[in-house]
Amino acid sequence: MAQEKDYLILLLGYSKAPFEVIVLALKDFERRFLREARTPAERLHLQQLTASDMLVEAYGEARPWKDFGPPLRRIKQLGFPDLRTHILIACLYVQSLSLFPERARDAFAMLDEAERRVRRMRGNPDVRQKRLEGIEQARRTAEAQGISPPAVAQPRKRQAMRAGKPT
Repeated sequence: MAQEKDYLILLLGYSKAPFEVIVLALKDFERRFLREARTPAERLHLQQLTASDMLVEAYGEARPWKDFGPPLRRIKQLGFPDLRTHILIACLYVQSLSLFPERARDAFAMLDEAERRVRRMRGNPDVRQKRLEGIEQARRTAEAQGISPPAVAQPRKRQAMRAGKPT
């Protein structure tokens, strides 16, 4: 199945197929293999990968929110199949903010969550470092486009609140 999907994506890429055709082909691929999936976990994984592939295609073609948003919402709803995909999607989201800057708060929140997960990751420190470098590169790309993370409101101090004075 994975090999067939890779061939499909390669074929569509070489044929310079329009984005709409790619999405239809991926949906058709998903429908065909959902019938063959034996367990709910297999079906979920296939749906996650299809949504991820659609989002990668939307990013690659610099598509507007109407094309980028639906696969993003779908993968957020289904959950990420693994940490690597979570990082990839968060980085692509942040790097595409020049197309829809009003989504910056959500995009940077997703990137921050991915970074927290990477920092908690056990195992090979080289892998952790590479992933953190990728996250930092996404932030630099957004800043180069003139987009920075939204400011986070600072909580008020208790004493100032008791005295009735804002800080």
